Amino acid sequence: MNSQATLEAQPAATGLDLEQDGQAGGTSKKALGLRADWARLPGRSVEVWLKGEHVASGVVDQAAEDGSVLWIAAEGISTRRIFDKSSGYQIWV
Repeated sequence: MNSQATLEAQPAATGLDLEQDGQAGGTSKKALGLRADWARLPGRSVEVWLKGEHVASGVVDQAAEDGSVLWIAAEGISTRRIFDKSSGYQIWV
């Protein structure tokens, strides 16, 4: 029996913030991974990470036009939360 310890780790990066839109009537292809442009995320389900630790999950309620901050919608007893990119938070989709 293999007793290897399982560690919860940050999702593996897929390189850069990969996102491509189909042009010639094709469907939109979206790569999963780290997102740099937070302004494009309202309505998306995301994970919030800080220094390799999972902080929160939820749906992006709103994002600043400049992509510097975003808000995760309230859910259940959790209140709406704000995350600031300059503080080191990372958003994974």
